[in-house]
Amino acid sequence: MIYIKQEKKLDLTLKCVDLISKTLVELGQSKSEKDIAVLANSLSDDLTRGFGNLMFTDIENAFRNGVRKTDLFSLNVKTYYTWIFKWRQIIWEARDEVENKGGEPKNIPNYRPEPKLLTNNN
Repeated sequence: MIYIKQEKKLDLTLKCVDLISKTLVELGQSKSEKDIAVLANSLSDDLTRGFGNLMFTDIENAFRNGVRKTDLFSLNVKTYYTWIFKWRQIIWEARDEVENKGGEPKNIPNYRPEPKLLTNNN
């Protein structure tokens, strides 16, 4: 797993197209291909600018959680920002429970350890 800030722009944008298309189906909505492309580019830019320390799986989880557990049913920038902020808070609370309060990682929902970054220290 890699952080969003490590994703190549084109790869990230294509993932965003897939995620937006899937989310629209789950919400029972449709948009033109042009609208999907615009929204996917916007999401990709927003992820790079504001959420580089998350992983794309976090964004997928944010959308999944948002579709199923909120009353926000119109997919737009404000909606996905709300979903991502809520999910990031869930991650932070799980991490706090493990790292600062002594919780057992396997018993804390939504906890995931940070990925180990490969370095070239010769």
